[in-house]
Amino acid sequence: MKTKIASGILALISLTATAQNETDALRYSQTSPTGTARFAALGGAFGALGGDFTTLSFNPAGIAFYRSSELSFTPSIYNSTSTSDYIGTRTKDNKLNFNFGNLGAVFTRVRNKEGSTYGWLNFNFGIGYNRLNSFQNRVSIEGRNFEHSIADAFASQAYGTHYDDLQNTNPFDANLAWYTYIIDTASGATSVYNTPMGNYGQIQKLQATTRGSLGETVFSFGANYSNRLYLGATIGIPNVRYTHEKVYEEIDDLDTIQQFTSMKYTETLKTSGNGFNLKLGVIYRIADWVRIGAAFHTPTYLRLTDNWISSMNSTIYNQDFFAESPTGTFQYTLTTPLKAIGSVGFIIGKAGLISADYEYVNYSTAKLNSSSYNFSTENKNVNNNYHGTGNIRIGTEWRYKIFSARAGYSIFGSPYSKAFKIDNSTASIGAGLRTKGFFMDAAYLLNFSQKNRYNLYVLNETTAASSEVNNIAGSFMLTVGFRY
Repeated sequence: MKTKIASGILALISLTATAQNETDALRYSQTSPTGTARFAALGGAFGALGGDFTTLSFNPAGIAFYRSSELSFTPSIYNSTSTSDYIGTRTKDNKLNFNFGNLGAVFTRVRNKEGSTYGWLNFNFGIGYNRLNSFQNRVSIEGRNFEHSIADAFASQAYGTHYDDLQNTNPFDANLAWYTYIIDTASGATSVYNTPMGNYGQIQKLQATTRGSLGETVFSFGANYSNRLYLGATIGIPNVRYTHEKVYEEIDDLDTIQQFTSMKYTETLKTSGNGFNLKLGVIYRIADWVRIGAAFHTPTYLRLTDNWISSMNSTIYNQDFFAESPTGTFQYTLTTPLKAIGSVGFIIGKAGLISADYEYVNYSTAKLNSSSYNFSTENKNVNNNYHGTGNIRIGTEWRYKIFSARAGYSIFGSPYSKAFKIDNSTASIGAGLRTKGFFMDAAYLLNFSQKNRYNLYVLNETTAASSEVNNIAGSFMLTVGFRY
């Protein structure tokens, strides 16, 4: 058996892009209907309506509908709830987050030609921030395993590698297990490993927490021609903040495993970066009661930086051990798919409206790139695993004097299927109050995700410790705005 060696010798390690893959490409390519409360309450179906700040990130022609300058901001409370089933044990967890859905201003220049309704009637400029997606979530999984342990996964991972080389080949996982005695070399061997698990029956726990968001700073310009044709363009500066922390534990609470008491394995990944894109939009008023809209989003170019670190604690042979990895850092770029949106809106006098959007995205065209690493395998996985799909958004609003009631529904197609299948959906309701110089809107969104599998660890190609997880997320949003 080896002697205990301080983990400080884990230094000067050459790291590769082990943390970037097709999952990252998909995560930063997807958006959901957030932003202002009015936009969210209508399910994001604003492509043919305009007059709302969040449209600057979807169909920028909507800015051309403004007839006066406006300032708006949207505080929001987000709550996600997850339910897991693992080896017959059901565990529930939730995460609460306060954030801002939007903060922005629109400035309007009206060309008053003695009441003329022909020609270029107004030019508008907008600047601000829209929140496009939230990564807030927490999943807790717990169960008693009588068949295997994560120690078996580390032993399999280290198999065939000399223990002196683990710090170079597996600095974030198997090497930590080696220094904390979760694995040890078999008698007389240097690259074959045993575990202290003479038998099983330990409690396994995992808490996986994600934080952060995808947001966008927008600079938009729009123009109104004869109250029929509305044009707009947005330069978007997206910003990514993402943290994923996994805390995995095994505990011999029944004291039936002779040499093993407990272990804890913590992994933390932080991603940050920004980029740019261009959005072009048009809305045409066919008649007073019907409008059509179209928008085109260029691919978003993101420059990202990943930082990750892991650590392990164990109580083995009645002793406590600890090891920590070096910090991994890697810079790379991601180009997300382009988007095309078609919209229609029906205006029912001053009583209300009904609108619908169809958005097409081909997720297989996302591409990872770096000057120091060849992402050929990851990009091939993106191309093979993802497909083009559609997102459908519908919404309605009904008004009585200064009050409004709203509802919406969004369906997001699965990027994993060639045929159209629902990946998740969002239902929303809302209400508003509008006067000449002030408005206030409220909305509540409920997001239903399809059930998915979450791997605690993988033993081999056919065996994994996995749990079925169901997520539901709700958001309450309140927009306050001023016209001047």
